[in-house]
Amino acid sequence: MAAITDHQIIWTRGKTIGRGSFGIVTSATTTNFSIDIPSTIAVKSALFSRSKSLQKERELLHEFQDCDHVIRCFGANITEEDGKILYNMLLEYASAGSLADRIGQNSRQGLQDFEVKQYAKSILLGLSHIHGRGFVHRDIKPDNILLVGTDKVAKIADFGFAKKVGGVKSQKRKHGLKGTPMYMAPESVLDNEYGPEADIWAFGCTVFEMVTGKTVWDCSEADNVVYLLCKIGMGSPDLQNKRLSKKAEDFLKKCLIKEPRSRWTADMLLKHPFLSSNDNVVVREQTRKKELNPFLFIRHLCW
Repeated sequence: MAAITDHQIIWTRGKTIGRGSFGIVTSATTTNFSIDIPSTIAVKSALFSRSKSLQKERELLHEFQDCDHVIRCFGANITEEDGKILYNMLLEYASAGSLADRIGQNSRQGLQDFEVKQYAKSILLGLSHIHGRGFVHRDIKPDNILLVGTDKVAKIADFGFAKKVGGVKSQKRKHGLKGTPMYMAPESVLDNEYGPEADIWAFGCTVFEMVTGKTVWDCSEADNVVYLLCKIGMGSPDLQNKRLSKKAEDFLKKCLIKEPRSRWTADMLLKHPFLSSNDNVVVREQTRKKELNPFLFIRHLCW
């Protein structure tokens, strides 16, 4: 099947490379004479009758097309395939997969030091741009960071939960529980608040995962979401007992401060010595973690 978009890009659908609640993602080849359009792209498709979130995402991506650290969108179109009307969003193809894939490839032992710093800096540059435009992403996690090109440039993707939150004086708005529980900030869990600070918390969780190969919380959200949310709401990530260098630990502490107003911004974190230092991210010392009793949190909520 070939189609022409609003930018007159001719493309042919390839194999399925991903699925989600919105629909499917497939690879596609293009036939064009523009150096700005690569020969291979990704196509995110949904039934037109259920494509409201995709159409919104396309509008949001248009806001960030001048940022090299946000996935590019080349346009959109509507096609009829197998008797179904589809809305298609044409995106930059991440040949190296997602950051989650990269962490998994390393047997969840953590990435090399230079990779952690390279990806962390790219994500922060993307967040600085997004927050500077008055938006929050609300679902930062390794699965939504795509690695593009032979250099594996980290780019922020999947803006399905993204929201404009207004000016500096009104950056926190209540929108209900959104995002992925494992990466939610305490203020999101307790008060349904989402500002740029919530993205920074999720970024800190992502960096922790890059360094250690493990999630910042040691329980599975699939097994017990309530227990996980209890830990987020009342507990604190155990950073000292993980195999982190002093600079890496300090960097993460700036991201994972429970009080959102004290959390560092993306621009502040870009200046942290961790990103420019030559020391190793990981050290060998490791001690036991303290467990949080979730029933204390439940009792707290009840009272």
